[in-house]
Amino acid sequence: MERSSLTDSRLAALCAEAARDAFVEYERHFDEITRRARDRFLARDWRGSVDDSRERLRLYSLILDSLTNRTRELMAERLDHRSTWSATKAAYSALIAKSDRWEIAESFFNSLTRRIFATEGVNQAIEFVDTDFDASASDQHKIARTYSGGTLTRLVIELLTDERLGGFALEYWSNLRESVELAAKRLDTALPGAGTIEIVSAVFYLGHRAFIVGRALRGDTSISIAFSLSHPDESRIVLDALLVGEADLAILFSFTRAYFRVDAPRPFAFVRWLRDLMPGKRLADLYNALGYNRHAKTEFYRDFVRQLQN
Repeated sequence: MERSSLTDSRLAALCAEAARDAFVEYERHFDEITRRARDRFLARDWRGSVDDSRERLRLYSLILDSLTNRTRELMAERLDHRSTWSATKAAYSALIAKSDRWEIAESFFNSLTRRIFATEGVNQAIEFVDTDFDASASDQHKIARTYSGGTLTRLVIELLTDERLGGFALEYWSNLRESVELAAKRLDTALPGAGTIEIVSAVFYLGHRAFIVGRALRGDTSISIAFSLSHPDESRIVLDALLVGEADLAILFSFTRAYFRVDAPRPFAFVRWLRDLMPGKRLADLYNALGYNRHAKTEFYRDFVRQLQN
């Protein structure tokens, strides 16, 4: 069928499907690259790790370039018709409604419209200035695992070796008990009587290191923590530091650092769980740390608007 003979609604549906398919492709490749991090760390393949980071950084633009060309081809002479774009946005919103990364998908569509229109300012009709969805963090309980019912030393060993979390079995470690005993002493000093530890169910990989992030609890009192792991030689993994408190974690998640590679299939709940650990961090900072730098700009703008309205 000739493009010119398509109704506006049918054309909008085709363009929305093309955008959704491109986003799904982006998700798939993003996850594939991210999930290589564990094997790179275990193999001490630091060159491969750097290559992965670069590949993931280029991925968004590569897929968006292809989508932009496809959209120009589909829309043809109606490319600058705002009514068609408004209908495309509505159709796309319906297509991403069940996505686990719907907020990232919204920003992906915004990137497309800005490629086409070189938009200055914002246009609510053709961009997701506000989200189309009632955001809920009700599934945050799925983000973390809880360890309790033993000494701090036992709990820390359990979480570091819990492969369901992304931890590493005992045979991967060097001097684990000695290192954990030192970490447990530091944690007990920071929060005496802590008997429960909650840990994000994914490992954060950055450069030559891996981090296991969470919080220790004593009743209603908690303190943010991160275990720093290294693989310095051909032997085994070492627990070489325990970061304690919001200030330590805030430095780890600062803009001066490269993006983490962490398997976070539900970033909305994941990021908000992290913000519970670091209340002083903006959502934009945390999305940026996870590698969603384009969506970080969306969150920065929304935060800016909220501040103006207050």
